Amino acid sequence: MNEGRRQAADRYRELRRRVRGEDTTAAEPVDFPLPPEQEVQGLWAAGLLGNGGVTERHGHVHIIDFGTWNRSVGPDFLRAEIELNGRRLRGDIELDPTAQDWEHHGHGANPNFDNVILHIVLTKPPAGWYTRNSSHREIPVLTIPAEAVRSALGKPAPITTACTELCREPLAAMPIEKVAGMLQSAAAYRMQLKRKLFRRKAENLGLHQAWFEAWAETLGYRLNKQAMQILARRAPLKELGREAEAILFGTAGFLIPVLPERATDQARAYHRSLWDAWWPLREQHELSGMHTLPWVLAPIRPLNHPHRRVAALAVSALRWQELEPNFNASAAKALTKQLTALEHPYWSYHCTLPSEPLARKSALVGSSRIRDFLINHVYAVDESEPAWQTYLSLPAPELPSAVQQTAQHLFGDREDVLPLLRRCYAQQALLQIDNDFCSRHICADCLFPSQLGSWTP
Repeated sequence: MNEGRRQAADRYRELRRRVRGEDTTAAEPVDFPLPPEQEVQGLWAAGLLGNGGVTERHGHVHIIDFGTWNRSVGPDFLRAEIELNGRRLRGDIELDPTAQDWEHHGHGANPNFDNVILHIVLTKPPAGWYTRNSSHREIPVLTIPAEAVRSALGKPAPITTACTELCREPLAAMPIEKVAGMLQSAAAYRMQLKRKLFRRKAENLGLHQAWFEAWAETLGYRLNKQAMQILARRAPLKELGREAEAILFGTAGFLIPVLPERATDQARAYHRSLWDAWWPLREQHELSGMHTLPWVLAPIRPLNHPHRRVAALAVSALRWQELEPNFNASAAKALTKQLTALEHPYWSYHCTLPSEPLARKSALVGSSRIRDFLINHVYAVDESEPAWQTYLSLPAPELPSAVQQTAQHLFGDREDVLPLLRRCYAQQALLQIDNDFCSRHICADCLFPSQLGSWTP
């Protein structure tokens, strides 16, 4: 790994440790809103929630095979393999936010769940809890530590301190070079976290699939990031082939049998071609109603409609062998050119399946999506010195409101900081600082300002 980047990340990690304390409260219960169950299942399938631990009463369990993510009714993961206290078992795995959900959902009386060998939960069961199937056989329960959930979701651990604007005092007098060094360290730390999560995905899902999901998340923008990531997992790259469009649209739930009357003849012809390709594959890939993807349709610009995002993913999948070799910093320009040139005879001129044609051709992938992919994935994963130096020089044409608010809070009206805020690394750094210190506590007793006074870049 690039030594300068590692040292910068280590400096920020040490600052974070001093402010937050050494204990991570890993054994404490989850103390933040849990994401939708499908997202949690996706984290489990990718191995981001760990691969074992100590069950409530059955000793240590190690996950050998996470199983196949179920598309229909029944347990969440089928044909998994575990090692429980030295015994190898094959069967199904069910994942719930709480142990009590097993009974709330009626699994205890449902014979379809009799083959479950492990019940995964996110909060510790109440004292005396037993998960049992319809044959009254006890099923081992494994609680995922809160810290593992936080890490996978990018959530900060809680801090019991309180924020006014005390940070401005040390930052007001800090030389701009020192400010830049602090922001570079925070950015390096943020990249390190992203790289760690990516590597864990790659180890469990394979490098090609890890990149495919990273690209899918990027295409989803903020509102549909989760849905696109789940879609990429439900319809993995290795299963797409030449029918990528039909499989992705069908798995996404967008292929209804009949289009609305307002649809044009061109839309009907394209829809028919997708449906004809999807029909023979439907039984293998279609998701049941309980697994419907959480699409957000409003408020979204027409060009960012999920139909069009799925189309962009499909076009990318068909050209994946050309794209993936350029997922590194040295090939960023070539990758940008490739992604900018992606087009489709229908989707370059339409926003949804039944929509009227656009007045003029529109790019499937805009510059903001490409920049986001480079910043959050390509440069984060690439550990070379040129990648780090290029990353530090990347301009940021926009100043997101979240970054602007954190900058105002920390720096007030310092005009000499403004040029820094036009750099991608500084914006990423402020997002990390806000995540670690500012967004989850009040500042009155915060140690961040006092520790800033002794900051050494």
